[in-house]
Amino acid sequence: MTRMFLRLTVLAAVATAVAPGRAAAQPSKTQVARQYTDAGLAAQSSGDYDTAITFYQKAYQLVPHPVLIFNIAQAHRLAGRVDQALALYRRYLSEDPTGSQAQNARDLIKEIEMRRAEEARKADEARKAEETRKADEARKAEETRKAEEARKLAEVRKAEEARKLAEVRKAEDARKAEAARANPTAAPGATASHDIGGTDAGADTPRTLRIAGIATGAGGAVVLAVGAGYGLHARSLASELSRPGAVYDPAKVRAGQHANTIAITAMISGPVLIAAGAAMYWWGYTHDRRAEKLALAPMVSDQVVGLVVLGTLP
Repeated sequence: MTRMFLRLTVLAAVATAVAPGRAAAQPSKTQVARQYTDAGLAAQSSGDYDTAITFYQKAYQLVPHPVLIFNIAQAHRLAGRVDQALALYRRYLSEDPTGSQAQNARDLIKEIEMRRAEEARKADEARKAEETRKADEARKAEETRKAEEARKLAEVRKAEEARKLAEVRKAEDARKAEAARANPTAAPGATASHDIGGTDAGADTPRTLRIAGIATGAGGAVVLAVGAGYGLHARSLASELSRPGAVYDPAKVRAGQHANTIAITAMISGPVLIAAGAAMYWWGYTHDRRAEKLALAPMVSDQVVGLVVLGTLP
């Protein structure tokens, strides 16, 4: 409200100054321009920069003095219109390079340019920080994905081992049940020996051994395939880290070591399981109904993979 009142007061004063006097002589252009300039300075001091610019422009139309250009630039700068102010400061210097406000204009131009450079630098730093943040998020997401894949693969491996053990136990339970039916006089809980050649009590044992051998060999092939996949993954990570200019990434190093460990374990366990499966299949296929009291069972754990032979030879 105070600013509006000041504007109206200044306009009324200027209008009175430039109106034809009843008794005084008509003021000159210079006098009117000075009155406009004073009004502009008053408006600028009160913070009414647009009104100040209007008065400065009216004064410049009457008397195009370069200092009025400087005044207009000042009002634009104070109003926050830096681009307009910068252009007007440069215009003032081009018209009056040695004027009274020339050094001020140069200092203000330098200040504006330095402020712009600083703002540009901060903006560039903010952009780089944002890019780094996004890259970190992408890397963490990739590490999380790989860890989840490794976890699922471990679960599949454990489930496969549990399934094989369950099949072996089931086959053993079936063999014991068949032996118990064939020898009902045996003491409850006694362990019946398994005739590889077999009488009627062990008639299904060769087929069971062949099925178990096929399952064990297939499991070994799966383990080999998993090991090959992890080996390729470990080699890919090693190649990526050994490229010229590559940045050392501890997470990738750990992932490569983990993949290499799994690959080596699978490359050892896979052939053992395949060999065990082949032996079981061959034993079930080629036995000749001799009276050897033997039993074969695969043994798989986190530390050991192999076959267990139970019984005695004559």
